[in-house]
Amino acid sequence: MAQVNLHQKLQQASQLLQEAQQAVVQAAGQDMSLLEQAHQKLEQAERELRNVQNQAGTEATENAQFQQAFEELHDVRQQVQEAQQNSTDVL
Repeated sequence: MAQVNLHQKLQQASQLLQEAQQAVVQAAGQDMSLLEQAHQKLEQAERELRNVQNQAGTEATENAQFQQAFEELHDVRQQVQEAQQNSTDVL
């Protein structure tokens, strides 16, 4: 996979993760629709990362940007789950 294409795909995934994280912060455990949006962006970012991994193999997994995006994916997923739990606790 061309390095530029890999970089672009990783940038897209990182952007989706940032948007998901922003939606979680904005929801602050109060707005389920924002949490759902965050969850959808998170799934989209995960699909993007999996596609990159499938297409580029070790070129992707050894890429520092890919590794960082995958860590962000995990962190944002955890934030979404915590926010959803907090929201159901409030209800």
